[in-house]
Amino acid sequence: MPGPSDSPAHKTARYLLVGALLLLGGWMLQRFLPALSWAVVLAVATASLYDNWLRRFKGPRRHVWAAVTFTAIVGAIVVVPLIYFGFVAVRETAALVRAFAEAAHNGPPQLPVWLRQFPSVTDWVNTQWTQLIQETNGHVGSAALRAHPTVVQWSRELGVQILHRSVTLGFTLLTLFFVCLNRERLRHDVPFAARRLFGPTVIPVLGGVVSAIRATVDGIVLVAIAEGAIMAGVYALVSVPHPILLGAITGIFAMIPFAAPIVFGAVAVAMGLSGAIGGAITIVVIGFILLFIADHFVRPVIIGEGARLPFLWVLLGILGGVEQFGLVGLFLGPALMAALVSVWRSWVRTPVEDLRD
Repeated sequence: MPGPSDSPAHKTARYLLVGALLLLGGWMLQRFLPALSWAVVLAVATASLYDNWLRRFKGPRRHVWAAVTFTAIVGAIVVVPLIYFGFVAVRETAALVRAFAEAAHNGPPQLPVWLRQFPSVTDWVNTQWTQLIQETNGHVGSAALRAHPTVVQWSRELGVQILHRSVTLGFTLLTLFFVCLNRERLRHDVPFAARRLFGPTVIPVLGGVVSAIRATVDGIVLVAIAEGAIMAGVYALVSVPHPILLGAITGIFAMIPFAAPIVFGAVAVAMGLSGAIGGAITIVVIGFILLFIADHFVRPVIIGEGARLPFLWVLLGILGGVEQFGLVGLFLGPALMAALVSVWRSWVRTPVEDLRD
């Protein structure tokens, strides 16, 4: 006979207690949830890589050394480009301030000949330039521009955001280290705990979530890197300044659906204003062709087949995830959609007789 702990009342009380503890823990750790989410995404996406890395180590402390070195490599892959782009951004910002200070003495920038044929455009540029100079109170020196209240406030907010992102990155890497260190135990404990709480039907749901995260990383990150690399080559081909930096920015924006045109469109506009009409047309044409191929052929195949989801649900998961969770929602959104679709499929494929029982 079942013991008192197996009675429906005790099961209900246990589930309520578990739910209350989860809610309380989530509320307490809400500021660390982005870091924990990123660590889970990285651990799932790099699981096969870590398995190969772990085989290189021998001895009783192999798990510790493998986790330490693997986390350091992942951290370097993430941090080094951020530091490089940070230095480039500071340098470009300083150059922009100096250019603005010099241009304030010389008047508005000279428009291309083909654009000067439209008097309304020339008048609009002159008006906007005059208003911009007036808003800076005529201060054209770089020191005065840095002292402008708007610039000071923006710099302060930027510093706070950089500190916040750095702390999040630090906790992400720390969590990733412990996940790698205890991955064998987690592989056993997580499915076991889920099965005890929700029954054996939860295992396909967990499998769908893991597959969705891996497929989304492959379909979003790898495709975006390829788009950025190709566009960097296009920028270099048409003599755009800093093609590698702009290609990297294009790749970052390409991770978000329909966002890449913001970057290569702005580059094309800048090229057109400088008189390089052919280069601007080349960037726009190749950019949209590349975007069309990536979004309509490559990503649907990679993400849809890996996550076993129609691409419409993948797209909705990506957009909804970004809106609600930020950048990590790129990967959590499709994972959540995969879980919902898995639950739906298990329900509709369950015979009515089983539901009555």
